[in-house]
Amino acid sequence: MIAALVPDVIFRSRIAATARAAQVTLRVVGRLEDVTMLLNAGDLTLLIVDMDGPEALAAIGLAADALPRPRIVAYFAHVQTALAQQASAAGADTVLPRSLFVQRLPELLAPPGQAAALQQ
Repeated sequence: MIAALVPDVIFRSRIAATARAAQVTLRVVGRLEDVTMLLNAGDLTLLIVDMDGPEALAAIGLAADALPRPRIVAYFAHVQTALAQQASAAGADTVLPRSLFVQRLPELLAPPGQAAALQQ
């Protein structure tokens, strides 16, 4: 399962629409408790985190320590470089400015084997 912790309602719908187009299941959540529940279920393969959210760093830390560990992708506003560094330090695998995240979203949502094919 793929989950996205995204506080911005408009951006949530954008991510959800891309997931639908890619035919992947996405669960958009708004609270750290939701992320914890999904991690405890053990079937989370990818966690997308909007660094604008108040619980972003906590969610990354929880996911980075989880077993099994999901892949963690965080995105940030291009002016928030300090948040980008914090996301990496907390355990995010991929940290992108929002514009690049949007551009790469179909690739990021694809299963690992398909992601390589999308890049070509």
